[in-house]
Amino acid sequence: MAISGSFQVERISLEDAKKILEKQESHFLEFKSKKIDGKRLQKTVTSFANADGGEVLIGIENPDDSIQIIDRWIGFINQEDANPLIQTVIQDITPSPPVKFEFYKVDKMDYKGMVLHIIVSKSTDIHYTSKGMVYERKGAQKLPISGDAVINLKLSKGLVSYENQTVSDYSVEELSHAEELQSFLEAYSPRTKPFEFLKKQRLIKKDDGGMYSLILAGVLLYADNPSTILSKKCAVKITRYDTNELEPSRIHLKEQYTIEGPLKKQIDRSLEKIREIIESVPILNDGVLEKAKYPTEAIKELIVNAVIHRDYNIPDDVHVFIYNNRIEVGSPGRLPGHITIDNILDERFARNSKIVRLLNKYPDTPNKDIGEGLNTVFQKMNEMKLKSPKIEVKDNAVIVTLPHEPLASSEETVLEYLRIHDEISNQIARKITGIKSENDMKNVFYRLRENEMIEQTPGKKGSASTWRLKQPEKSITQTVLAQYGYRDDCTTD
Repeated sequence: MAISGSFQVERISLEDAKKILEKQESHFLEFKSKKIDGKRLQKTVTSFANADGGEVLIGIENPDDSIQIIDRWIGFINQEDANPLIQTVIQDITPSPPVKFEFYKVDKMDYKGMVLHIIVSKSTDIHYTSKGMVYERKGAQKLPISGDAVINLKLSKGLVSYENQTVSDYSVEELSHAEELQSFLEAYSPRTKPFEFLKKQRLIKKDDGGMYSLILAGVLLYADNPSTILSKKCAVKITRYDTNELEPSRIHLKEQYTIEGPLKKQIDRSLEKIREIIESVPILNDGVLEKAKYPTEAIKELIVNAVIHRDYNIPDDVHVFIYNNRIEVGSPGRLPGHITIDNILDERFARNSKIVRLLNKYPDTPNKDIGEGLNTVFQKMNEMKLKSPKIEVKDNAVIVTLPHEPLASSEETVLEYLRIHDEISNQIARKITGIKSENDMKNVFYRLRENEMIEQTPGKKGSASTWRLKQPEKSITQTVLAQYGYRDDCTTD
C-alpha cells in the first residue's frame, strides 16, 4: 500500500543545516544515508521507541574529512522517493510506532535535496521489526534483546508489574504471622483474618495443584523484613556528603544508613533519619551559619514516590544523598508507561498499583493525596522561596533534586523554562512558579511582554494560548512577501 498525501517541508538556512551536521550521534539522535534499506531503518526506529524516543535524519552521509561538511547533505529529490522508508516504518513495525515525519530543505540549495526527519516518541508498547526482533537504544547503539531482557523492558515500561511476580522462599503461613500484617489488620475494618485479607486483595496466587504462593507486593508491604526474603534490593539507603560538589569523593562521606523493613515503616524511618541529618547540615546565609531548612512535605512526597513507584525488578535500593546545598532522591527504574519529563506533573501512571492502593489503607497513610506527589513538591519548595526541583532520568533511575537555593523571581523562572522549551502555558507557569492565581500569572507574562522578552504564540488563543521567547522581527519586505506566499529568495511554496 502506497503512502498518500504529503508531509511538511521546512526550509532551513545553510547555517542551521551545518549545525545539524555538526551534531554527534547519541542516545537520542542518528544519521542515515538515503540509501538505507527498510529493515535497517526498522531497527533504528524500534530501538528509539522501545527506549526514550529519539530522532532519525535520513539523507545525511557519514563524516568525511575530505569533503566540506555541507556535502554530507544528500537528500531525496522529492517526497515520493522517501515513501518506501516511510511505509516500512508505518506498516512493517509491529505495533505501528508513535512517529512524526517531516522534511528539511536547505534554503537556496534545492539541489541538495530533502532530508527526511523522523521524530520517534517514547512508546508504552514493545515494538518488533518485520523479522520479529526487539531492539533497544543504549547510548548511540541499537542493541537486539530477547528472552529475559524483553521481559525486563516490559517491566520497565509498566506493561507488566514486578509486584505481581510470585515469591518462592516465603510461605503464606509465614506472612500471616508477620508482626506488620497483624498490626495492620488490628486497625483494618471490617475485621479480617490474614489469609482472607491476602486472598481478597489478590496478594496470593493459586497454582494448578491448588497450592498458594505469595506475590512480591504482599511481601514488600507486610513482611517484617522483605530484604531478607527477596533476591532484589528493596531498602532505602541514605548517604550524607559534607560537600557541595556535583561528584563527591570518598573523603566527603560522613555517614550512611540502610533503612529496611515493610514499606510503611521504611518510609517512616527514612523520613525520621533524613530530618535528623538535615538538622545537622550547616548553611551559610549572609555570613552566618544556620541549619538547613527544606519543606517537610516535599521530602515526604519524594520518599513516598520513590518507594511506591520504583521498579522493583532493578537490583538497587532507593538512594537519598544529602549534600550541603541539595538533597537528591534516586528511584530505581525508568519513567513508566507514557510518562516523560515534560508531562510528569500532569499525567499519572502507577507501576505498582497494588502497593499504591494498599498503602493507602493504613490509618496514617503516607500517600493520602494520590497523584499529587510531585506537584506538592514543587508547590512546597516555592512556598519556602527555594528553587524548583530538578527532575532527571539517568541510566536506570529517576533523580529528583531539591536545591537549597533562593527562588528566582517568577519572571526569571518563566524565562529559564523557555530556554529549554518552545512555549509555556499559564497552567505550567503556575506550577513552576508557585503562583496560584491565573490572573497573577498573566501579569507576569504581560511584564515580560512589555520588556519585549516574550510574545504570545501565534495561532493559539483562549484556554489554549501559550507564550514563547520573543522572535526576531522580519523586515517589512519579508512580511509582505510571506503574505503572498513568497519567501525571501523570491520563490513560492
